[in-house]
Amino acid sequence: MVDAAETHAGEGVDWAVRPLPRDVVVVDRPTPSARRADPALGELLAVLSQPSYEETLHVVTAPPTRHSLDPGFVIAAETAAAVLQALGYVVVREPIIVGAGHSENVVADLAGMAEAPRGLVVVSAHLDSVNHADGPDAPAPGADDNASGAAGLLELARALVTRRWPHDLQLILFGGEEQGLFGSKAHVAALGEADRGRIRAVLNMDMIARLNTPAPGVLLEGAEVSRTLVDELAAAAATWTSLAVSTSLHPYASDHVPFIDAGIPAVLTIEGNDTANGDVHTARDTLFTLYPPLALEILRMNLAVLATYLEADGRADGNGAGADDAGADGADPASHGDQPGAPA
Repeated sequence: MVDAAETHAGEGVDWAVRPLPRDVVVVDRPTPSARRADPALGELLAVLSQPSYEETLHVVTAPPTRHSLDPGFVIAAETAAAVLQALGYVVVREPIIVGAGHSENVVADLAGMAEAPRGLVVVSAHLDSVNHADGPDAPAPGADDNASGAAGLLELARALVTRRWPHDLQLILFGGEEQGLFGSKAHVAALGEADRGRIRAVLNMDMIARLNTPAPGVLLEGAEVSRTLVDELAAAAATWTSLAVSTSLHPYASDHVPFIDAGIPAVLTIEGNDTANGDVHTARDTLFTLYPPLALEILRMNLAVLATYLEADGRADGNGAGADDAGADGADPASHGDQPGAPA
């Protein structure tokens, strides 16, 4: 997660301060209604494993730092690419420019079974970490920010490959996020008009495993173009988890933003009250501070919605149209954060 308060030489940030209109809800706390639980979907969600997730967390955090320009990031990218290839995904390592240096995105594809043209569902998380307190060469375990999301993507990859889907699936581990969303900006900029048009949904995970509230919670952050996806996620949370849901329609400082700026429905899923985590971007962001059961709840919610968007029954499309029973009761337009200008 990019922190606008932490600006360093050679490292860009992606943020802005704007006046907050009167009577705008900053973060909404809807009361979504649970839907009928589909047994077949329940079987898919049961594939998710906390021991598997925790094992992957240890692997991702093994390098002392995953700074985008450090060899530790290359090790993490190579490891993730090998895992995805072993699962059966077609993997490409996409070179990117980060400031004056070079890094990469790891892009993994699973082709759908339906006849063309098929839709595309994207899952993303940033793989890099950073230590702003002590400098780019200092230890940066980045356990919550964002090994938690990267390990979540790999756990979803393991579950999703157990079924064949009508639509195409793409998983992306971005580099250069902490320096200013370099990886996601480059990826979106390289998309052709046809590729942009077939994206049904983008689900981004950033910081999903730190328990900052008495009860497990999640913030669903999108924009007007993402409203249906936000509603789908809120309904899935009510149906399959015990998560307390907050929503925002002002995107901020993570890899969902470049997709939204391009008119593509994208949502960030992030732990509730993430700003209470004072250990991000320091050497203190370690595995010992995480609460993996929270991440598993968020992954269950995400997987339920991904399965919906990967199906071919027309429940969702790239214009944000979703299931006819979609909706989170009480949802209102919301801007980002608990106060104007606050990071996610």
